Amino acid sequence: MRKSTVLLLIGACLLLGVTPVLAAKYNEAPMLQEMVKAGKLPPVEQRLPKEPFVVGPGVLMPKDDLNFEIGRYGGTERLVHQTPGWEPSVFIQSNEPLLLAPGLTTDNIKGNVLRDYTISSDGSSFTFYMRDGLKWSDGMPVTTEDVRFTYEDFLLNKDITPVFPEWMKTGARGTGDPMKLEIIDRYTFRISFGGPYGGFPVHLHISGWKGYTEFLKPAHYLKQFHPKYTPMEKLEPMIQKAGLAKGEWVAFFLQKDVRNWDLTRPKAQGFPVLYPWVLVETTPTSISFERNPYYFKVDTAGNQLPYIDRLRSQLVADAETAKLKILAGETDHSYEYGVLSEMPLYRENAAKGGYNITLFDLHRTAADLQLNMTHPDPVWQRVVRDVRFRRALSMGIDRDEIVDAVYFGYAAPSKSVPGYDPVKANQLLDEMGLDKRDSEGFRLGPDGKRFVIPVEYSVPFKELQATAELVADHWTNKLRVQTTTKVIEAALRGTRRSANELKATVAWHHWTLWYLFAAFYTGDENIGVLWNQWRTSGGKAGEEPPAEVKKFFDLIAQSMTVLPQDRARVLSELRQNVYDNVWWVITVEEVKYAVMTSKRMGNVASKGFGIGAQFAGEQYFFRQ
Repeated sequence: MRKSTVLLLIGACLLLGVTPVLAAKYNEAPMLQEMVKAGKLPPVEQRLPKEPFVVGPGVLMPKDDLNFEIGRYGGTERLVHQTPGWEPSVFIQSNEPLLLAPGLTTDNIKGNVLRDYTISSDGSSFTFYMRDGLKWSDGMPVTTEDVRFTYEDFLLNKDITPVFPEWMKTGARGTGDPMKLEIIDRYTFRISFGGPYGGFPVHLHISGWKGYTEFLKPAHYLKQFHPKYTPMEKLEPMIQKAGLAKGEWVAFFLQKDVRNWDLTRPKAQGFPVLYPWVLVETTPTSISFERNPYYFKVDTAGNQLPYIDRLRSQLVADAETAKLKILAGETDHSYEYGVLSEMPLYRENAAKGGYNITLFDLHRTAADLQLNMTHPDPVWQRVVRDVRFRRALSMGIDRDEIVDAVYFGYAAPSKSVPGYDPVKANQLLDEMGLDKRDSEGFRLGPDGKRFVIPVEYSVPFKELQATAELVADHWTNKLRVQTTTKVIEAALRGTRRSANELKATVAWHHWTLWYLFAAFYTGDENIGVLWNQWRTSGGKAGEEPPAEVKKFFDLIAQSMTVLPQDRARVLSELRQNVYDNVWWVITVEEVKYAVMTSKRMGNVASKGFGIGAQFAGEQYFFRQ
C-alpha cells in the first residue's frame, strides 16, 4: 500500500473516532504461538472476530490519565486476596461489559463485547450489533443464539428467574413490563421497552458490575444442563452426582452457570467466558488464571491482548498481611489495600520493594452509616424513620476530624447531606421527643429505655473501621445517643442483613461518582430490607414503603430512564431529596487512595479513578 494511501486511511479513521490497526497481520503471545505450532489452536486470525476491539490512546483510559504504550508479552501478575474464592482485583481487571466508556465514566459509551448499538428516537428501543467471529474461550462462536437462550430459557423461565430483574423492566420499576427481545439475524438483536429508558446503556456498561453475562450466556455449554434441551433421564445422574435431590435441576443448572460475580470462584474453571484470562486452577491458598486464546481485543499494532500471560493471587489472612507482601515487593498491584496513614512506610520501602505509589481518586464514598428502617423493632422504627433523627445524626459528625485523622487530608467532608452542627443536632433530638436522659446522661427512646444504635459491620479496609469508631464516639459523646460498634465477618453481615436482623451498619455507596445516573443505588437493602423487597418484586413481597420513600425510589427510576435532555433536572431533584431526607449518612467524599504497582509494570494510569485504571488491566504489561 502506498504511503499516501496509508496516511489518508489513518486520517479518515481518526475523523470517524476509530483507532486504526496498522499491522499487516495480527500478532499473538509466544505461549499461544507454540500451541498453534503444535496444532492445539487455530491461527490468531481465526480466533479473533472480523472487527476486533482496538485498544490505543484514550480508549480504555482518558488520554490525560494514561500515556498509552504498545506493550510486550509475558509475565505473571502477582496479587493477593482475603476471601476464599473471591478475588476483587481479578474481578475488576477481568470484567468485560457489553458496552464501555474510558475510565468507567458515563460519557461516550461505545461497544465493547458488542460491536455497536443504536437508540430509537424516543429512547425506548435499542438495536445491538455483535462482533462477527467473536468466540467463547473454548473456541465456539458467540451469536444471537446465546442472547435468545439467555432471554427465553433463563430470564423468562419462572423456575430459574422467579422475579424478572427490575432494571430490565419498563421504567426501571418492579411494576413495569419486562423488556422484549427481537432476534434480527445471527449478529443483530433489539431490546424494547414500553417507554423511554435513556440510562439503559449505563446498565450494560458499569451499573452494578453486571458484565456481559446478564444478556449473553454460552448456550452451547449450558443447554446440556437444561431440561428443555437435555431429557431429565440424562440430567438425573448428573444432579445426583452434584449431591442434589432428584428433580432439582434448577439448583443444578445454577451450580453450572457462571455469572459475572462468579468469575473468580472455583465454579468458573472450565466454563466458557469472554474475559482476558480464564480460571485454570484453585487451591486452598491461591487462584490462577491464564490468557484467553480467543480474547477479542488487539492493540493498534495488531497484538492480541492481554499482554500479561498469567494472574496468580494468593490468599492472605487479613489486610495487614497484604500490606507486608506489598512492602516486600511480593505483589504487582495492591488494589485498595493501601492505607493512607501508612504512606510514610510505603514511601520508605518503595525502592526496596520495587513499586511505584499512585494516589488515585476513589470511585465511591468511603464509609457511610446506614440505618435499617424496616427492622421489626417498633421503637427502633419510630425513631429512625423520623427524618429529624437522621438529620441530627448527620449534623453530629465532625467530618473535619475524620478527614484529618483517618484520611490525612486526602478527602473532603460530604456536602451531599447536612454538615456539622452539634447544637442544631441536639435541638432536633429534643424536638422529636428524645429529650429525656438516664442516670448517665444518655438519651431515652419512646419506651423509656436507653436508645442504642448497634453498628455491626465487616472490615475490608482500615479506614472504614476507623471512621465507624469515630462516628460512634461523636454520636455517643456529642449527641448522647449511645452508639456501639461490632466487627463481624462479611458472610455473617450478609446473612443478618438478608434476614432483616441488622439495625445499623457502615459501608459505602457509589453515590459520589455514579450519582450521575444513580443506578448503583436503587433502594439499598441496608436502609430498608423490606422496602427493597417490595420495590424489586413490584409490590408482591416485603413492606410497602411510605410516600416519601416511594418518591425517592421514583426519582432513582426517573434518573435512569429519562432522555438526556431531561436528566439534569431529575438529578438535581434527586440530590436535593437525598440531602433533605438523609437516607444514609455520608461521611466523606473526594477520597484519595494509594495504589502500589510494580515498577516493571507499564500502562498504569498516573491519575483518575483507580478502579478505572485496573478495569483496563488487559493493557498492563511488564517491561522486563
